[in-house]
Amino acid sequence: MGTARGDFHMQQAAKSKLRETKDPLEKLRLQCLSRGSSGIKGLGRTFRIMDDDGNKKIDFQEFKRGLRDYGVDLEPDEITEMYSRMDRDGSGSLDFDEFLIALRPPMSKNRKSLIAQAFRNWARQPV
Repeated sequence: MGTARGDFHMQQAAKSKLRETKDPLEKLRLQCLSRGSSGIKGLGRTFRIMDDDGNKKIDFQEFKRGLRDYGVDLEPDEITEMYSRMDRDGSGSLDFDEFLIALRPPMSKNRKSLIAQAFRNWARQPV
């Protein structure tokens, strides 16, 4: 949706869905999207700033501070739950890839179908 109008509609839709969801990760995602198409990118930038030692990993305290600094409105137990879900490898820290992959919205059914169709067409191409 690369237009200002599309961005506005995305923001409005995110704000509307935000009132309905109970899932902390979805709340974070929607709060980012309600800031416009650059919301997730801005959050990633905030987390890079929070990585004081430059190890490209964020511990739980840095995570909480980053959310607060970005203005994300979540309860402490929601932050704890979300951090645990994002830390897929159980290392006790998040790397940026882990964070951004978890934050990325799931693909729609139509998009998955389109990707599958493109792959099938590509696989049929002669070598």
